Amino acid sequence: MSQTEIKQYTAEMLQEVYELSLPKAIEVLDRFGGDSASIEKMMKRCPHRGAKDSR
Repeated sequence: MSQTEIKQYTAEMLQEVYELSLPKAIEVLDRFGGDSASIEKMMKRCPHRGAKDSR
């Protein structure tokens, strides 16, 4: 049997990948429990925060 590893996010990883503030990263972790699949699905719906030329 093979076990599937579930990737878990940390607050630091969320800040780096999605450019979130610390309070927002903690809120996302609390809501999704660090589950990367759920977080990635939700973040696909959000605009990219790193796009500075969108102004």
